[in-house]
Amino acid sequence: MADDKETKQKISDIADMRNAMMEKNYKEVRRLCRKVPEGEGPLQRISIYDDTVLHMAAHSKEDGLVLDLLQKIPEGSNHKLSDIKNADGNTILHEVAASDAMKDAAEELLKRNGHLLTASNNLGEKPIFCAARYGQSQMFEFLAKEMKLEELSPEESKAHLQRKDGTTVLHISIATECFTLALFIVNSYPYLIGQKDQFSMTALQCLACNPAAFRRWKIQIRRGFIELLNNSNFEKKQGLLECLVGICVKYFLDSTKVMRVSNFSESIYKLQKLHELQELVKLLVEEDASWNMNLNSQATSSCESKKEPKMEKYSYERNSQESSTSKDEKSNESPLFLATMSDIKEIVEAVLEYKPEALKHTNKEGMNILHVAILHRHRDIFDMVVQHEVLSRRLLSATDNEKNSVLHMVSQKRKSQASEKMQSPAFQLRNELILFEVTKNKMKVKSASKMLVTNSLNNDNKTAEELFATANEQLHKDAKEWLMRTTENCTILSVFIATVAFAAAYTVPGGPNQNTGIPMLHSKPFFMLFTSADIISLASALTSVGIFLSILTSSFPLEEFKEYLFRKLKQGILCLVLSITMMGVAFGATIVLMMSHNRENVVWSVVAFLPVPIFFLSYSPIRSAVMRPCGEWFEILFVYFLVVVVIVVILLPFLLLLIIYLVFKGLGKAVIKVCLFIIRKPLCWIRGIFFHPKSSQPSEPPLAHV
Repeated sequence: MADDKETKQKISDIADMRNAMMEKNYKEVRRLCRKVPEGEGPLQRISIYDDTVLHMAAHSKEDGLVLDLLQKIPEGSNHKLSDIKNADGNTILHEVAASDAMKDAAEELLKRNGHLLTASNNLGEKPIFCAARYGQSQMFEFLAKEMKLEELSPEESKAHLQRKDGTTVLHISIATECFTLALFIVNSYPYLIGQKDQFSMTALQCLACNPAAFRRWKIQIRRGFIELLNNSNFEKKQGLLECLVGICVKYFLDSTKVMRVSNFSESIYKLQKLHELQELVKLLVEEDASWNMNLNSQATSSCESKKEPKMEKYSYERNSQESSTSKDEKSNESPLFLATMSDIKEIVEAVLEYKPEALKHTNKEGMNILHVAILHRHRDIFDMVVQHEVLSRRLLSATDNEKNSVLHMVSQKRKSQASEKMQSPAFQLRNELILFEVTKNKMKVKSASKMLVTNSLNNDNKTAEELFATANEQLHKDAKEWLMRTTENCTILSVFIATVAFAAAYTVPGGPNQNTGIPMLHSKPFFMLFTSADIISLASALTSVGIFLSILTSSFPLEEFKEYLFRKLKQGILCLVLSITMMGVAFGATIVLMMSHNRENVVWSVVAFLPVPIFFLSYSPIRSAVMRPCGEWFEILFVYFLVVVVIVVILLPFLLLLIIYLVFKGLGKAVIKVCLFIIRKPLCWIRGIFFHPKSSQPSEPPLAHV
């Protein structure tokens, strides 16, 4: 009975300890630990994961509580600290290493038991690995100093910095995007750069598969429907003045990009992280050994059977059940190809600068970097590589194992196209046509034989244009249906608005005079506003109907989806929006004419025109299409203003020196007289016009005195 009572009391105390830890009642935790004899209270397991009180205190990042609990453990029990582990195999130091704030607790633990430094959990991770997992740079440096890793050989250090599956602290810090720590590891332990993880991938390959790490600092701007219609992506010729203004605006935007985020401290943090990431990329590209792997498929393809071309026809209703490239397949790709597939321009730029010979690599399908860039629709990377004069001509003329040129790759679809499937078929077809046109123009510029660009045949005896038409046949049909459906709906709305605007012209506010037929309120200012708004609304609605009918009667050839049809659709929608806006203005003018009879009743003037701003603010594509150009114009005007200010500041000292020189030469008075004469003439002319206007009738001659 006594044993059962003690057991129940022990279970009750354990439950009380667990509840006190969950409620952060650390005073009660200390009291309950004192009740356990022989200082075993801090080492009491209190969770289903075999966590002790010290484990949970360290997990809660309570440095003071951990130090107090360690003081309750007698010296004879210090050897138990390295043996007590939870269900994951973590010692107390593993939990402490997860936070820089627990550095004092880590020092106390190592004073009591130095074997904690080399204790491993179930995954083979040392406490220093846990510090790297959570990006705790100070804790990592402290544990590395205690382990004296600088004095060990590279092979001995790898045993502490690598777990069972081969993943190193560099891999885990990159995977968790702790780039400050990753940069420290690369500088301190460069021999880890070439180590491969469980998927046979180096640290640079892992980084090249994480595009989110590079885009996190950028500001994502939502694009509206009108902006998508207006986006052509064609290269336009610019004059000298436009180029200079463009350079000034770009410099101004780059310098003020910091101020466009939510707060200044956040922008500084993001710029710091970006700088660290770029420095990390530079070091990894310079030291990574995966560039030396044999990526040329010419040696391996001879041993493989001939494969059919992997061109996939477009199917809009096809659900994407194919997964992305697996880790095993990615391990066979070079970091350059992985960065190209992930659209990481920073890595590609570093490769072009430090490892330009990597551009010659091809994958097992015989594709070079330009093939991969076009296949994954990354125009920026394609343009970046094409600007490299030394290798671009050879890369553009190269073909893969199926004799597909770079232009043929526009017709092929990669396995995962989730972002493109979210677009409408018409926009997707427009993007494909633009990409085909831009790629063909680039190849014609770089190629010695322009006929070879368009007439080269692949293994299926198809040119790039024939393959493009075949691959996008279904997409063309879907784009035609989408455009017709959109245009029909807009036409119905335009006809309805035109009907309302036409009827409003015969039901003028206040009604007509029964005798003369002239509107009763025609002398009111708001009546003129009503008339003008109604006329503009009707004219815009009828114009949009005509534009939409021209789209509906079109034969929808493939080439017109590149620019013509979208230009027409944009014009029709803008006219439709204008007609709706003017209808709201006409409605507001009618309410003001009918309800406001005195100057004090101004509330109707405000309420009547509320539909106009509500429509403008609620339809975000209009707001973005209007506000963004206004912002760009303001930025250009601001740049011009800065240029004028700079010119004035530069010329002002010279003008002052000139005036002083003329004064000393005795010509000051003459200059002042000339200036007064120049100023007086326009003033006299203005005064004569406004204060002594000339009569249009000839003046009568004075009467002669008798």
